[in-house]
Amino acid sequence: MHNIAHTKDGKNYSDDDHSQSLLTHLINVSKYAEKFSECFNAGEIGSLLGLIHDIGKYQNDFQLRIRGQKIKVDHATQSALTLIDKFGEIGWLYGMVVAGHHTGLKDSGIGINLGDNTYSSRINNYNGQKISLENEIIIPDSVKHKKIDCDNQTQSFAFATYLKMLFSALVDADWTDTDEYINDIKRESVKYSIEELSEKLKNKLPINDGSYLNNIRSDILSFCLEKSQFNQGLFTLTVPTGGGKTLSSLSFALEHAKKHNLKRIIYVIPYTSIIEQNADVISKCLGKEFVLEHHSNVEIKLKNEDKNYSDTDTIEDSLDDLIDQKRIKWASENWDIPIILTTNVQFFESFFSNKPSKIRKLHNIAESVVIFDEAQMLPRELLSPTMYAISELVRNYRVTAVLCSATQPAISNFKYKSLPIIEIIENPDELFTKLERVEYSFVGFKSDQELLQLLIEQQKVLCIVNSRRHAFAVYLLASQYPEYNVYHLSTLMNANHRRKILSEIKLKLKTNENIIVISTSLIEAGVDIDFPVVVRSIAGLDSIIQAGGRANREGKLKLGKVFIFESNSGDGKTPRAIESNVSVTKGVIESLGDKAFSLLGIKMYFETLYNLSTSTGILDMKEILKEFEKIGNRFKFNFERVSEKYKIIDDNTKSIVINISRESNSLVKEIRSGVYRIETIRKLQQYSVSIYENEYLKLLKDNAIEVLKSGYAILNNEQYYSNKYGLELFSENNKNAESNII
Repeated sequence: MHNIAHTKDGKNYSDDDHSQSLLTHLINVSKYAEKFSECFNAGEIGSLLGLIHDIGKYQNDFQLRIRGQKIKVDHATQSALTLIDKFGEIGWLYGMVVAGHHTGLKDSGIGINLGDNTYSSRINNYNGQKISLENEIIIPDSVKHKKIDCDNQTQSFAFATYLKMLFSALVDADWTDTDEYINDIKRESVKYSIEELSEKLKNKLPINDGSYLNNIRSDILSFCLEKSQFNQGLFTLTVPTGGGKTLSSLSFALEHAKKHNLKRIIYVIPYTSIIEQNADVISKCLGKEFVLEHHSNVEIKLKNEDKNYSDTDTIEDSLDDLIDQKRIKWASENWDIPIILTTNVQFFESFFSNKPSKIRKLHNIAESVVIFDEAQMLPRELLSPTMYAISELVRNYRVTAVLCSATQPAISNFKYKSLPIIEIIENPDELFTKLERVEYSFVGFKSDQELLQLLIEQQKVLCIVNSRRHAFAVYLLASQYPEYNVYHLSTLMNANHRRKILSEIKLKLKTNENIIVISTSLIEAGVDIDFPVVVRSIAGLDSIIQAGGRANREGKLKLGKVFIFESNSGDGKTPRAIESNVSVTKGVIESLGDKAFSLLGIKMYFETLYNLSTSTGILDMKEILKEFEKIGNRFKFNFERVSEKYKIIDDNTKSIVINISRESNSLVKEIRSGVYRIETIRKLQQYSVSIYENEYLKLLKDNAIEVLKSGYAILNNEQYYSNKYGLELFSENNKNAESNII
């Protein structure tokens, strides 16, 4: 019987001639895994893992199963046992990679487990059939291992990351070869050179017109170009709002990549709104075919595959265009593209995941410049493992990391201790003084009526508060003044609705009309908007300074104004989640007065906040680093447990689809019919709102939502959604004043 790996359609067996031979698959995967692992100096072991990953398919029972017989067969454990027999302890660890290439990396166990779901238990309980590899493949007696730079403190985390990188390369190799065989297509990456992209950017950089602001931006660019010639490492780029950091950081990244022969640039960003804005800027400079946006709001599909044409599409789309589309779609799976913009959630939850589909892209982070925009938004409760991840990528995988922010977090104590930090700007204090465009004033306690009085004294004002309930309450009060254009912004409005409202706000500002905007903190980063006055409910110092970036953004005034108040209304109570941030902010203002909002104040704020958090264990609240340890001479790696623990956004909310438009209704019809196309699911994100469970239960009790068998919750009563403020939640029976979803 001929040994086969896959049937042509991936499901049904017809004959051997319409099936991929097992030997061909093993050789192909070995070659791909070697290529993918070479970028982190592990080509030999990558080749070996690819060669043996499916040798369990040589079992007679598997060959019967793939030909249609209903037999349960474990084919992956045999590969792990082969490594253990050949290489002992190190083989046992490598075995985790091949054993999990379909189901994911399991918790390792400690070698004696029997009755649990660990890798160790799987090895100890295996009772598969014996196989013969005679005349098929030859397993080498020795293999070159990657040299890992680590110390006693970082050794376990470093080796766990190494296994994940190998796992990533193997999964990508396996899935690539399988996809190519089943679909009869050769996957090709986007063709580019860093040198060409660098030249493109140089030709697109705005010309300095000699204005005060552009002279400063030119200086920032010069610093970035100078430091791009430094050795690889961990950098910070401390630039206030309006300093042009998007193009300056991209210039640094491309020149640095050219200097050190790196492959790609990855932007890691907290909000999708910033991604969309930055992607637009970068695409206009470099060409959209070189840029991948990878987040939940992006729809990646091939236009000609489902014949879903827009008015500007034609059936005669060129073959080159279709190939470009395919390359972008493929790149979304493994990040094989020069410029990637993604979220903190996507980047770090992929790093700490144990799932093949998430980890597949990990090996393509090696040999990259990774720019963490708005670095102050790195998750505080996960800061220690997050900084370990960044440090490990820098130390062992030829990654240069750049932390960009106007309010740099104090990370020195939470990265690898021996890893130096290089600031790109030569004198950040001087730069902050030059770019000072607002003055901050703390105006004390305010009731909602007093707050409203402060707002109506301004012609154009943005008010930012800490909760959706408070934003709603202040909006209702402000709406009583017809002489003002009053707008509300919060995540109780779906993404499409918010974009429409923001466009209206920008138009009113442009036409110089009286306007009051009441918003949650969603407007603080990535929204290019310019008010003369911003009023901010007291919060973390970094949030207040980010809010200040919406005042006098274009520098048209000598100084914009930022008024900071503390609410004494019930709806404006400080949410528990930011109580410590507010307390530290008050302490910094009390200590430094006017200098609280300078770099000195930012440094004091983060050092105080992190020291307070360290004493309570909050910077690794879920004790993730303890899940990677060495016990005696053996490593214990809890990959599955860490994957469940590392969540930037806690899963304590429910998502509701706001079905009040023609497009949303069409999408909901698809879901009702049981069709779950990935592009449909992505589009539904644009019409979805996240709420807390008690809010969800109230809507359910009111029969305002319908829950489909698939689990999707659909708002079925338009009276619960306003075109002014979004989803109606705050009735007398729903007193969720602590809600601080932005």
